[in-house]
Amino acid sequence: MRISIVDDSETFRAYLSGLLTGCGETCLHASGEDCLAALAAGEAPDLILMDLIMPGMGGLAATRRLKADAAMADVPVIVITVAEDDASLAEAFAAGAMDYIKKPPCRPELLARVDSALRLKRAIDERKARERDLKAEKAYIAAILEYSHDGIAVAGPGGRFTFVSPGMERIFGLPADTYTTADRWLDIVFPNEAARADLADIFSSRPAPGHVWRRLYPFADKNGQGRVCQIHFSTMPSGDLILNIQDMTLFEKQKEDLVKKHTRHQKDLDAAAEIQQSLLPRRFTMSDSLRFAWEFLPCDNIGGDIFNVFPLGPNHVGLYMLDVSGHGVASSLVAHSVYNFMHYQRSTLIDRSEGHIDVVPPEVVLERLNDEFPFTKFQKFFTIFFMTIDLRSGYARYGNAGHPAPLLITAEGGITPLPMRGTIIGLSGLGPVPPGELTLAPGDKILSLSDGLADSRSAAGDYFGEERIDAVVARYAAKPVGELLAALRQSAWEFCQAAPPRDDVSMLGVEFVRPKG
Repeated sequence: MRISIVDDSETFRAYLSGLLTGCGETCLHASGEDCLAALAAGEAPDLILMDLIMPGMGGLAATRRLKADAAMADVPVIVITVAEDDASLAEAFAAGAMDYIKKPPCRPELLARVDSALRLKRAIDERKARERDLKAEKAYIAAILEYSHDGIAVAGPGGRFTFVSPGMERIFGLPADTYTTADRWLDIVFPNEAARADLADIFSSRPAPGHVWRRLYPFADKNGQGRVCQIHFSTMPSGDLILNIQDMTLFEKQKEDLVKKHTRHQKDLDAAAEIQQSLLPRRFTMSDSLRFAWEFLPCDNIGGDIFNVFPLGPNHVGLYMLDVSGHGVASSLVAHSVYNFMHYQRSTLIDRSEGHIDVVPPEVVLERLNDEFPFTKFQKFFTIFFMTIDLRSGYARYGNAGHPAPLLITAEGGITPLPMRGTIIGLSGLGPVPPGELTLAPGDKILSLSDGLADSRSAAGDYFGEERIDAVVARYAAKPVGELLAALRQSAWEFCQAAPPRDDVSMLGVEFVRPKG
């Protein structure tokens, strides 16, 4: 604490300073003018001990000047006087002094009066600080209310608004003082009877303090335009109802537009899913020499799996399975385009240039697909397994561009992956697809699976995996191809606990029965 001692006697100044040792820093001044000049140039002290009688400006005049200065008005002044006459003391107190000490002071009395004055100064400083903080907080809150787009209102127990923020005018278009009571506000702003009745019930029922809830209400602005607001309600301990109001018109419009877009998008997905389903092979007997079966478990998000079995002239059958990267409409459209390319441009698969039907080798077909579907054109790539089978002999030729290796299941129960695999269709730098060939004996089967089966997961996150696939295939290898695929489907369904797959699961199997006669 800083204490200023003002006295024309250097000896007395030193004497007082000595008595005040330990009370704080002391500043010594020889006159009222000297004191005022020093205070004007620096920080205000916490206490002034002022001699009444000094040459030049005396203690009374100096005290009056100090109390007239707003920056110094709160500094306590204790006058030091020789006389104790009532007139002198009354004049000192009138000038602004808070206490007096008779010369020469005794130390206990001096310290007691100084301590009392310093405690008063500390209390004044703390009060002033709180007032400044409250004023700043009030200004801050006022600025928030002034510039906030939310409207805030407080309704007393009788329904009269005790506070309405400027945001109410921005939302509803009328000056805030228009809404004096809740009833008037409801009549002006809410033409919808149901909304008005619900709000009126809230104002009258007054839920318990601490209860907070919110609702959406249609309202009309000053131009009669329909809008939507959201009101957060809360009840104060006093019973007053606080309303925090937000204009949700734009948000609700955006949400409505988003719902419409989502609906359109879902319709597109549904249409794409229907198209995908329509392209699956029809379940019919193509030839006495060949049986085929398939299973398809689509995921929630439409994917790009397509497979088919189809005749290639009177003596050959073609089969393929492909998987386009990604999910959604784009992947489905690429899969559909590949389907059309394979089925409606039969020159891709059959060569009639020599006057008879020649089946184009699968590796050549895959190279043509790579030329037709570059990644730069569709931003998609795909894997595909394609095989042709001569029904007269069982001779099969195949090409594989990055697809999971199909399985050869012999009539004796042997299981062998078909290992020849090339690179993915659509990526640059496709090298020659290595051809594969084999001759099917009666009872042999070819099983092609998409990676969606092995990648199926249980609720615990475990993969169905290749080992489970191999176990089911081994158990049902001697069964007809339809029973084998049904067993795979059931096993995956039980493993995943009937949860829908995360990717399309495609299974295609063919069984060579006997050579065509």
